[in-house]
Amino acid sequence: MKNVITTFVFLLAISVPLSAQSKYEKGMQKAFGLWQSGNTNEAIALFERIGQAEKDKWTPLYHAANALIDAAYQVEDSNTKNNLLDKAKALVADAHQRSENNAELITLEGLLYTAIMSIDPATYGMTLPPKIQALHEQAISIDPNNPRALANKIEFEMGAARFFGKDLSPFCEKMKAII
Repeated sequence: MKNVITTFVFLLAISVPLSAQSKYEKGMQKAFGLWQSGNTNEAIALFERIGQAEKDKWTPLYHAANALIDAAYQVEDSNTKNNLLDKAKALVADAHQRSENNAELITLEGLLYTAIMSIDPATYGMTLPPKIQALHEQAISIDPNNPRALANKIEFEMGAARFFGKDLSPFCEKMKAII
């Protein structure tokens, strides 16, 4: 009986620290909860604070930038969009410094430039598509099995095909293969 109790106490003692969450994990969970519940600005602010505190981690900056890009698609005012996307651009640049050649960050940068292009397609439609395409291809070359990089590249190509009135079914088939 003594051995059973000793074993139980020992297993409990080593399992408790394994299940405990760090401040970083708790903060990230809270930020995701805020974002999911529609408190985007609070989530962005929390992701940014975590990013400032955790100088070695790129993911809080990634998620803050991602939320900003998403928020930019939700507003009509081009000045507001520009402000959101400028802030996202700075966060992506900071995250790149923390993690070079990161397929996730490169893919997010492609989404960022797609959002910038959506503000004024007449101005950016001739210059940004090659850059966006190159970013998606670079992300795929770094991580050929990254579903976000693959899906974002296909989605961007679908947008171009839709704009030019082309058949979307080949892109749908590519997307089904990823899913």
